[in-house]
Order: sequence, then structure tokens, then C-alpha cells
Amino acid sequence: MRDSERIYQYLQREENKLSDSLEQIDRELEGLGDRQKSIVIKLIKGRKYYYEQWREEGTIRYRSLGRVYPGAVYREEKEIARRKELLTLRKDKQILREQLIQVMGKMEKQCREEKMLDDYSFEVFWRDEITARVAVKGSRVHISRYCIHPLKQLFAGEHMTRYQLNRILELRCFEKGRADIPQILDRLGLNEYNPQELIRKTHGVSHNDYIWFRFPGEKLTAKDVLVR
Repeated sequence: MRDSERIYQYLQREENKLSDSLEQIDRELEGLGDRQKSIVIKLIKGRKYYYEQWREEGTIRYRSLGRVYPGAVYREEKEIARRKELLTLRKDKQILREQLIQVMGKMEKQCREEKMLDDYSFEVFWRDEITARVAVKGSRVHISRYCIHPLKQLFAGEHMTRYQLNRILELRCFEKGRADIPQILDRLGLNEYNPQELIRKTHGVSHNDYIWFRFPGEKLTAKDVLVR
């Protein structure tokens, strides 16, 4: 795994933590109510009283909390302080999360670009008969052909560009214009239509022939992948 992928996964975990934390803050704020309150003291007939004060629809409202004595409004003071603390914390976390998402977007793009340029290789089979080995290095592709039968072989020569190979791979994928592409990609665990990633999932299998691809480390035979 590349360093950029590790960094992206770390950022993703941190973003998930921030999202969970924001949800917890919102739940606690909901329990404290949506009004920004303060506590004032009023002198009424020579006696001092605590009042809770807030603004509602342009009007200042009051609620009596009783006569003034030490600790009489401890609970209310604690709730007001906690609400202010949560609002500040939520604002800071929202800013941090937005910044994190921006960085993740750039990192995700970098990871995709790096993955597109990775060297890789695979074998091409017709049923259980190997017909070619493909090695992609940089922008060049080298093909070792072991069969030239037109129904079994995908490649006309031994060299091509990465772009030309991607065009061939795209022909082994489902149509790009399908209406249900989002559902198919989700089922395959992919975020975008990328022929190189698609064939790793589908092995380049088609209903029209017996050709399929095997990647290094896979213990597969034709009966494991073919749909015909």
C-alpha cells in the first residue's frame, strides 16, 4: 500500500470520528434546548430574584427561578455553561471536518492517479488455456502471446500503449452508459467506472466468449469465473 493511501485511510478514520463526535454534540444540545439563555437578577418589592432570560421571536422572555441565595441556580448555570461550551466545540469541529474533507478530496484524486500509473500484470485465458501474459510498465505494455487463434486471442501484437490497453479492457466491461451503473459499482465495491479496477473484480468475463483474466495471487480456473 502506498503512503498516500495510508494517509487517506487515516484521514478517513479521523473524519468518521469527527462526524460521530458532532452527532453526539448535537444530541446533547438537543437535550439542553435550542434557546441561548442567561441568568439575571431582578429586584422586586425590595427582594432579589433570579430569572432565566432568552429571546424568542424578537421578544425577551423571562422565567422565574426563585429568590437569590447561594447555589440556587447552580443547575441552570451549569447547563448554560455547557451549552456555550458545546456550541464552541461544534463550531471548531465543523471547521476541522470541512478542512479534512477538502484534504481528503485531494488525497483521493492523488491515490486514483497513482493507482492508474501502477505497474501491473495479468494472464489471459480461453477457458483453462493460457493465451497471453500482459505486463504494464509505465506507459508501455508488453504482451507475450501463446496463441494466435482469432476467437481465443485479444491482442494483435506484442506492444501497445497503456491507453490502447485500457480501450481493450473497457470492451471487457459492462457498457459505460448503463442507467444502473451506480448500483453495479456499489455491488462491486467501487467508487467510479475504471476499466482496470473493473476487470480485477469481474476478471474480464463476457457472455460472448470464454476469455477471462487471472491476476497474480489468484487461485482460479475457468469454472470459477466463466458465466457460460
